[in-house]
Amino acid sequence: MSDVSKAIATARASTRSVLMAIAISALLGANACSTTPADVRAEKIDNHKVAYRVLGSGKPVVVMISGLGDGMATFNDVASDLAKSATVIIFDRSGYGASEAVSGPKDAKAAEAELAGVLSRSGVAGPYVLVGHSLGGLFAEYYAAKHPDQIAALVLEESRPVSFSRVCEATGLAMCTPTPAMVTSAPAGVRAEVEGLSDTMIQVEAAGVVSGKPVLILSRPVAANAKSMDALWATAQSDLAAGYSGSQHLVAPGGGHYVHLTQRAWFVGAIQEFLSREW
Repeated sequence: MSDVSKAIATARASTRSVLMAIAISALLGANACSTTPADVRAEKIDNHKVAYRVLGSGKPVVVMISGLGDGMATFNDVASDLAKSATVIIFDRSGYGASEAVSGPKDAKAAEAELAGVLSRSGVAGPYVLVGHSLGGLFAEYYAAKHPDQIAALVLEESRPVSFSRVCEATGLAMCTPTPAMVTSAPAGVRAEVEGLSDTMIQVEAAGVVSGKPVLILSRPVAANAKSMDALWATAQSDLAAGYSGSQHLVAPGGGHYVHLTQRAWFVGAIQEFLSREW
């Protein structure tokens, strides 16, 4: 098999893994009613119900934004850990978990409006530490750039860099960006965010990066001899860190894309140590 063929096969395998994760997430969401925490709140934001939780108390206030295919349940364990020394807010974006779906594509602007509504309705004053995983990292970057006065710090976990699709496609790799055809059977929230992904990337790039705020980049380990998609992703994470002056980039000791699940103690410890410098 040629190097190009291997690269394409790797890209396809990576995409299949992501879609499988989305499918598993959807199955877990279907059974969420039996395990929904008692402290879940629901508020009307822009005429649709949004579910969220507030854990812990005091400063700092950590707001966690999940990735494509995941609701707030993905953060349940690490949110409980972080809430021992902070206030933590987690929420289901529209079309996920207990939050109502809305019609049409969902881009960064829509995610910004929804998060602003959650923070306002929660009654928890900022400034906020935004923690974004994967696609949630793009939403976190956009919100921080648009509301720098509300932001104390930014944590990007395996965040999708805004230029990743463009760089990936330039290398000739296949399936660099999920398409609506790939997620036709996924939950409404997934479909809406995939449909809005092109606009999201344009909006995030136009907004630029927040300046003067502490930034922590957390990424998965990639072997030194990794090829194609994994190597490209590792480089992109380093480039993402370089885009924020004075940022700190930490690589997890093991695990994969879901650092907060596969390296829970390390993830929590890294964030707590990062925040201890400010509080």
